[in-house]
Amino acid sequence: MIKRILFVSSFILGLTLCASAQSEQEDWTYDKKAVNERKVIPHRYTREANVKYHKRIHRIIDVREKQNLPMHWPKNPFYDIIYNAATKPDNKGGTVVAYTSDSLENGGVYSEDDLKERGGYEFVTQIPDPLYPGDYKDTVMIVEFEPSDLKKYRIMEDWIFDYNYSDFRARIIAIAPIFEQKASGVSVGEAALFWVKMDEFRPILVNHEIFNPYNDAARLSFDDWFEMRMFSSYIVKESNVWDYDIKYYEENEDNPFAALLKSEAIKNDLFIFEHDLWEY
Repeated sequence: MIKRILFVSSFILGLTLCASAQSEQEDWTYDKKAVNERKVIPHRYTREANVKYHKRIHRIIDVREKQNLPMHWPKNPFYDIIYNAATKPDNKGGTVVAYTSDSLENGGVYSEDDLKERGGYEFVTQIPDPLYPGDYKDTVMIVEFEPSDLKKYRIMEDWIFDYNYSDFRARIIAIAPIFEQKASGVSVGEAALFWVKMDEFRPILVNHEIFNPYNDAARLSFDDWFEMRMFSSYIVKESNVWDYDIKYYEENEDNPFAALLKSEAIKNDLFIFEHDLWEY
């Protein structure tokens, strides 16, 4: 009798665990664990004496481009991952430091309250005065920032030729979501919402899945997406004596097309440098 009771209890417990596991994997026919269990693969050590060439580049990733659409996959959009990582202390995998500029440690740091206020704007409007019917009074309205409004991301990367390994590769140093600044509801240009170090961000990205348009079984993490450079982007800055973006060069200030040509020229220079490293 006791054995029968134990068997029935074990059977019921097994059914409960199966139902729980099935609810966790939503509508999948198997338990998907690959991305959740991944660990960050650290970058190899680079010895300064082996670096024979180094160039710092800034790029813009626009998620409205077809190649970048997976970044805003509705089931796991990138804007939620990066914004939550900077603003929510209980975020999965820990939090990241939100820097005020691409200087990182040499610049300032945003607090959690600063970030919640940043990106929104105030405007004055008139509403009916409940004490004096027919009269209106000025009222300050606050529009809070919505992470879903993010459409662009700026990445800062180093292109390094490592003499020891005889390769020329890029390593992303930091990333910043770009938002549209507004004053009284009127756009006054774009700016970085905050900057985060990629090395601090990778332990979070490695456990977040991104949509793979070719095979649902071969799931990729956001860390894979950036490390394998599966995104489309365009160059907006290279290291220069003024520390200016390309569009602020004197010859490009009133000519966006010239700035675009300069961007393509920098991209081509990197390609030619790598090509000329080898003999054929």
